[in-house]
Amino acid sequence: MNKKRIKVGILTFGIVLILNAIFKQFDAFYLNFYLKGAFQVIRVVFDYSFGLLPISMIYVIVPLFFYYFLNKNFSNWKSFLAGLGAALIWIVNLFYITWGFNYTQGSAYKLLSMSRVQLDSLYIQKAFEDQTKILESLKPGADTAYHFYTIQGEIRSSQEQLLQNWDFPTAGRVQVRKLLPGMLLHFRTSGIYIPHAFQGHLDKGLYYKQHPFTIAHEMAHGYGITDESVCNFVAYLTCKNVDNPLIRYSAELAYWRYLAKYYRYYFPEEYKVIREGLSAEVQNDLAQINAHISKYKDWMPALRDLMYDNYLKTHGVKAGIRSYDQMIQLIASYNLDPEAPTLRR
Repeated sequence: MNKKRIKVGILTFGIVLILNAIFKQFDAFYLNFYLKGAFQVIRVVFDYSFGLLPISMIYVIVPLFFYYFLNKNFSNWKSFLAGLGAALIWIVNLFYITWGFNYTQGSAYKLLSMSRVQLDSLYIQKAFEDQTKILESLKPGADTAYHFYTIQGEIRSSQEQLLQNWDFPTAGRVQVRKLLPGMLLHFRTSGIYIPHAFQGHLDKGLYYKQHPFTIAHEMAHGYGITDESVCNFVAYLTCKNVDNPLIRYSAELAYWRYLAKYYRYYFPEEYKVIREGLSAEVQNDLAQINAHISKYKDWMPALRDLMYDNYLKTHGVKAGIRSYDQMIQLIASYNLDPEAPTLRR
């Protein structure tokens, strides 16, 4: 049985490679056949069936998947290795079939037909100082009641409207679920989209005011966007367009922290002054973020970063893990021409 599964898996993998090459070569075919076609069917079928369950499907799919391939394969090591090999082949195949083909989208500027803007230290200076004012102005209204599924519904509604305005298909109803505390934060990751589970996930140990932006980021992955910078960009605009002050504050705080990294590099003394001059409420939020993360020991940071960086680059994200920070440049491009983003045809 395992030999047959391996043979079928290898044959399917060959078809996957061929399709991936075709999608890279012919943008229109990828957009119309996969993104606007097959991928939307996959989303709708799952989102309106198992996706309605109030649990993360990762807890269901992973045990069932390995049970299917490894059940009765422990009699000898050859049988076990054959079953494990078949499972690994199908993990890769299903990754591409259910979502991974979207990596052929290319860069954010290619995907959304936007023009790249060159940034310098003066732009970072003004953007950070302006963002600090925005963050402080939002803080008084950010301590609103927190209901995970309520804010997820608000975020989904805003994101679907944003993507539809860009001619980006949103036939499904992407869900984001919580994982046990530390499952992601031990790897310094706040959220993850798992194609095999068809859902986005965030670490339950994350500070709650970071939840909205993380939900919006993982939801963007669920609608088919692969580039991390685009997901950050979409998450930021998604949250800004919601009336809920906590959701807006979460996005502005995330953007402030990305800008702060560069502002601190260019203007270390000025950064100290601004950082110390923040309101007690904002300072408390920044301290809470660090406190929540520090609860979980950082496991294998060098190996993690190397593996994830290579994973992103292998799938066409040239900036690797640095792609998250590129939301700053995308927001700059968008601010110059907010009418520009539209899905290429």
